[in-house]
Amino acid sequence: MDIDLIFTVLETSDYKSVISSGSFIPESFEETGHIRCFEGAQAEQIINKNYKSHSSLLLVIIDPIRIQAPIKRNKEDGVEYIDVFGTFNTDAVIDKITLQKSDKGTFALKVKHYD
Repeated sequence: MDIDLIFTVLETSDYKSVISSGSFIPESFEETGHIRCFEGAQAEQIINKNYKSHSSLLLVIIDPIRIQAPIKRNKEDGVEYIDVFGTFNTDAVIDKITLQKSDKGTFALKVKHYD
């Protein structure tokens, strides 16, 4: 799969518990069996669609090369997601960015890819 970086979103307060074991294990993993991620081009759309009720979030940037679990594309409601079917070591997390809602009530972000 040709993916440079993948992203996921957490509530800012959840990050420490998600990584406490040395693996990246969000609470939703127990229910769904996968970690829902996305590519940068879809970030703003997905975050504003799925996290309307939040005022602050943590955008987690992940290097998929460091993940041993299967990674698959999944299209849902016309939006393409990337699902990781397993947990992964925290060394796959290469950065995290706190996002705040704008005065307009939306999250504004642009993720650009450079070769």
